[in-house]
This record gives sequence, C-alpha cells and structure tokens, in this order.
Amino acid sequence: MSKLNLRALPESWQKVNSVLNFSRTEVWLLLGYIAISFSGIVLTPLFDEDEGFFAEAARNMLASGDWISIKVNGEYRYDKPALFFWFEIIFLKLLGNTELAVRLPSFLAFIFNLMVMRKWARMQFSKKAGYKILIILFSFLQFQILARAAVSDNFLNLFISLALFYFWKWHQKISINILPVFVFTGLGFFTKGPIAFVIIFGIIFSFLILRKEWKLIIKCLHPLYWFVAILIPAPWFYFAFQKSGEFLFSDFFLKHNFGRFTKTMESHGGSVFYYIPVLFLFILPFSHILIKIIINFFKKVVKNKPLPMHPISDNNAFGQLLITWFFIPFILFSFSKTQLPHYISITYFPLALYFANHKQSFNKYYFFQIIGIILLLVVLPLLYEKITIEDLFVIEMLHQTKTIFGFQYYTGIIVVFSALIFLYIFKKNSILYSAFFFNAGVCWFIFHFGIMQQGFVRALGQKLYKSDINVKMKDHYNPSLSFYAQKDFPIAGPAKTGELIFCKSSQSDTSEVIGVFGGYKLVRAR
Repeated sequence: MSKLNLRALPESWQKVNSVLNFSRTEVWLLLGYIAISFSGIVLTPLFDEDEGFFAEAARNMLASGDWISIKVNGEYRYDKPALFFWFEIIFLKLLGNTELAVRLPSFLAFIFNLMVMRKWARMQFSKKAGYKILIILFSFLQFQILARAAVSDNFLNLFISLALFYFWKWHQKISINILPVFVFTGLGFFTKGPIAFVIIFGIIFSFLILRKEWKLIIKCLHPLYWFVAILIPAPWFYFAFQKSGEFLFSDFFLKHNFGRFTKTMESHGGSVFYYIPVLFLFILPFSHILIKIIINFFKKVVKNKPLPMHPISDNNAFGQLLITWFFIPFILFSFSKTQLPHYISITYFPLALYFANHKQSFNKYYFFQIIGIILLLVVLPLLYEKITIEDLFVIEMLHQTKTIFGFQYYTGIIVVFSALIFLYIFKKNSILYSAFFFNAGVCWFIFHFGIMQQGFVRALGQKLYKSDINVKMKDHYNPSLSFYAQKDFPIAGPAKTGELIFCKSSQSDTSEVIGVFGGYKLVRAR
C-alpha cells in the first residue's frame, strides 16, 4: 500500500497522519465507507422501538432541560443510563431534530472503535492486518446494520475494546498504568449498565486464571481502581434517584438488567443454541473462516492431536485473550432468557482480529458470500407474496413492497450485483471495490426497508409537528412518532370520546378508523 502524501496539507494534518499512519488506500476506503453510511444515516427513517426510544428520550431531555430523567411520552424509562443520551443531545443542539443528529454519535463511536482495532492489529501483526481489519469490520453483516443505528451498543463496544486494549498493553508491560481499564469500564457502565463490568472483568479474570497469573489478579482488585470505575456513573445515579426514587432501582437494575437474564422480555426469548446461527449469519461474508476453524478443530480431535490454545501467533497469550474475549460474552448471553442478535456484537471484534491475520480472509468464498447476499437482496422483495404470515401489521406493511421496491430499487441493486460479478471475474484482487459495492448494496436495501416499515410513521410525525393535533399512543413501541412530531404523546389509558389514537393494524380496536397505511392506523375514540 502506497503512503498518502500529505506534504501540501497544513502541519496539523501532517501530525494527525503521523499518528494514524494511513495509506492512500485506507483513506479512500474510509471516505467511501463514510459516504455510503452517511447517505443511509440521513435518508433512512428511525427504526422503532430502539432507535426511536433513544432519539425521543434525548429530544425530551433537551426540550425539558432535564438531563437527568429519562422519559418517553411522559413515562420514566430507565432502560439505560444517561451517557449516550447526552451525546445525542449535543448533536441535536448542533444539527437539529434530524436522523443524522441522533445517529452520528453511535456511528462515530463505531469509527473510533475501528481505529482501536486497526492499531491493535498493526501492533500485534502487521500493517496489512490493520488494513484488512477495517474491511472486515465494515463488511460484517451485523455492523452493516448496527454501526449506523442510533443505539448505545457501539459506545459499549468501544469502551470494552478500549478497556481490553489497555489491559493488554499493561499485561505485556508496554504500559505500567492499568487505570484506563477501570475508567473505560466506568464509562461502559454509564452507557449500558453493569453488563460492562460483567463482560470486561469476566474476560480479564478468566484470562488471568487461565494463565495462573495470580499476582496480576490481586493487582486488578485494588480498591482505588474500583472506586474510580464506580465513581464515573455514580453522580447520575444519585441525581436520578433523587428525582424518581425507588423506581430507578426497580426499573433499571431489576427489570432491564437482572430481569433480562432471568426471564424473557417482550417475546425476545430463544434457546442456549440461539446465537450459533446468529453468529454465522452476522459475520457474513467471513463465515468461511470460522467454518474452517471448526473443521480443523474436529479433525485434530478425531486424530487425537494436541490442541494449541491458539495458532494465531508465537505469542500464545494473545490467542488466549481472543478466545476468552469471544467465549465469555457468547456463553453469557446464550444462557440469558432475553436474547437479541446484537447482544453478542462484542464477540465479533476478537474474530475480526483473528480474521485480519488469516491468509484466506478474501478468497473466493468471500466473493461467493457477498455475491450471494446481494443476489438474495435482488430476490427477497419478489418473495413477499409467497410468505404466509398471520400478523396483520406485517401483512399490510409488506403490501407496500411492489411500490417501494420498484424500478429505482432494482436499478441500484442490479448495478451492485453486476459490479461484483465483474470484479470476481476480472479483478479478484480488488478488495477495496468489492467492499465498497457490498456496503452500498446492503445500505440500499436497508434504506428501502426502512421506508416500508417506518416511512408512514415519519411522515405522520412531521405532519403532526406542523399542526396542533395531538394523539395518544396505544403502546410504547413507536416512540419515533413523538421524535418527528417533537411532542409527547401519552400512552392511551381510557380514551375520551373524540381523541385520536395511533396504533398498529394488528391491535384490535372498536374505535372509528380515520386512516390505515403501511400496517399502522389512526382511530378516533367513540
């Protein structure tokens, strides 16, 4: 890879480049990825419930001037602590009430995490590995969705990565200071709760126990470090308790943290094997490497050959850290009673580090997978009439398929598919271009799917913003309506005659129907 010539740029930019040490190829890769991502971030409506919840809670904080209480449509919602909402508030002030404002903090956290992983791969392996890990993380199907979403997971993943990176430097005696590990753990707690402590120190202590490094365990237990980690989120919890009392404890700790592991919430249950197919699906287009690892593992078991902890490098400790980093959260969430695909997104980073040093990362199977995924996105809209679904909301939503996934969609997705076929036949070494087209194709599909699922919610919210009309919500699952309308819409209790209620078509109601579109309806209480 040729170096990027920055002699003509200001001295400050030269200093930045001296630290990041980007090649010209890496710069074009980042710029292309950011351009594609921004188009999706700006144009795609917010997805409910998660994106809508974070966006509306942040908007409410800004509008009310209360940066402590987390409220959506008049209800306290302590699903998460306040840190991520504060980042969204800053961008809402800068960019207004837009999708870009609420998604940009999460996207920047993902980009920053890419830089951490790139630095780690270059430090541990080579410059080439640093370049490869960017493409790998860009391309993981999980991050095609998660990286551009207005959710707190990218911040949690960033703080976990930073904590483990500084732990590794401390373990390898590159740094004598372990305090950053606890600082980033505290920030992780402030982002998503005690799960940050569980994952980070579950990995660290399991790694040290595996290596029987008891003295290092004792050093990690120093009370001062733990005090720093707890001190970071403590002030917000104190002031939130002053405002909402015991509800903070019951809603945050009991319901949304302990409760998610002990019982199934909102029908998001699964089995202990739930994350196995999820893993193979969301690490596409690199599942071939994991399959090869598993096959080689069983071959050695059958032949009774010794199993090294990790063949990734001469430094066995790093392999052990990657294995621990992968298995601790994977096993933890596999036994959780509430399961969602993105819960194990943190496990994809150690896989990416391994894949970046793998010789077969971008072989023909990589091309087969990206071409196969884009082909699926060509065919998928054509299959909606073949699907048998009982949910009226989904049926009515899919009725828009022919309109939304029309000529414009197929022109774009076929161009992407044709370009990938051309690259595979004539330019198999053009990994940069293949990654670019693959990202563009998936982003193009997500944009159209977002219009199909959430287009009416956004359009209605924007109309309500320009009018004096207020509605009640049937439940809390569409908070993005309040975000677009910039109003609080209370959850419907006993409705008064004449009140308008927004709900899904699948929710039975004897009220007068004002309008139905895309799986949603607006009704007037009789």
